[in-house]
Amino acid sequence: MMKKILFLFFLIIAFHSNSTSAEPQENLKAAFVRDDHLWIKLKDKEIQITDTGYVRYPKWSFDGSWVAYLKGAKEGDILDLWLYSLKSNRYFKVKENVNVNFQWSPNANTIGFQVTKNLVILHTAKLGQFTQAAKNIENFSWLPSGKGLLISTKKSPELHSDITLSKVILGKKEMPVVNDFYTVKLDQNELYASTSEFKWSNDKKWISFLLIPTASLSADGNTLCILSSNGKTFKKIDEMLNKSAWLQWAPYHALFGYISGDGREATINKRLKVLTIPSMKNVILTPKGFVDRDLTWQNHRTIIVSRSKESGSGDLDESALPSLYKLSLSDNKQTQITVPSEKDGDFRPEIVKNNLFWIRTDRKNADVMLSPTYQSKVMTWIKDINLGSSYYEKWSWDEVFSLYSGR
Repeated sequence: MMKKILFLFFLIIAFHSNSTSAEPQENLKAAFVRDDHLWIKLKDKEIQITDTGYVRYPKWSFDGSWVAYLKGAKEGDILDLWLYSLKSNRYFKVKENVNVNFQWSPNANTIGFQVTKNLVILHTAKLGQFTQAAKNIENFSWLPSGKGLLISTKKSPELHSDITLSKVILGKKEMPVVNDFYTVKLDQNELYASTSEFKWSNDKKWISFLLIPTASLSADGNTLCILSSNGKTFKKIDEMLNKSAWLQWAPYHALFGYISGDGREATINKRLKVLTIPSMKNVILTPKGFVDRDLTWQNHRTIIVSRSKESGSGDLDESALPSLYKLSLSDNKQTQITVPSEKDGDFRPEIVKNNLFWIRTDRKNADVMLSPTYQSKVMTWIKDINLGSSYYEKWSWDEVFSLYSGR
């Protein structure tokens, strides 16, 4: 008992008394939302970009020279897609009423976005010149090559109709070419309205995505699927919530981490699992009595998770807030690495350039925290960002924070 008390004492000393506002050495940058306005952090400077309206979902271009974001007159209004150029310090309004799934190309300053169910492409070198790439789509993601996109469409409005995945190939001068890639066959009792966006494994051989039922059912569960990039292998793996940050491929090897569990409450029945490809065997890493609520891979052997004690179905605002844990897949060792105060919780871990970032919140205020990956020192990197929206304690931090990874 005395050893345990001493261990916790030294953790608290390491993660509280060492807290500082010092800056990381690397030239890191982030886009974030404060007071509903867009801000950018460049090394040690915080720069306010917008001063009117309501901003959400900042996203960096592949080279870090542009930030895309959604903006409305006020909360609850229709959101429009805007671009901000760091080089020219200029803003550009792109389109009105754009879906939250807008994506930059992985290797060009080209953005894809949805207006209702139409997929539109815009090159920043040709602002105002739009290419309509596909119609009547459900969702999309860029192909890893950047030469096109993968889209999902329903064969008919009926919920049990098949879902077709197609590749949209972009030419420099020619109109986009749509080639059907794979059809998800559905039975009469399988009622899926759409898919999520798509994520590729590091070797580009596997694709993960969710089959999403009607809105009311989707709040409690969606079907995780794995598809080989040649279209020959398709597996329905598990049930989980529709949260993009909860599906992550390892940076090396064919390993896939995700947070499983049905039920809309993030504080009940949410377990981190790691799936090995191509055997499709998974292992549960969350101990009994706990839930995992965010994850990131440090490398193919180590995962950082946001973990709290499992709570009942009572007042969610009184449920336990999480701390960060480091999980070693090689020896099954699990170690708590942050000790926030009882009123604070640590969410959304992310590793960029050997620095571990996360968001610390008491449900009323939020700060971006930073620690060098292999050290115990902790610092507050950005103070007072807006809260992401919370749905049954499932927080959406991508609404208000985006790190530039430099990849």
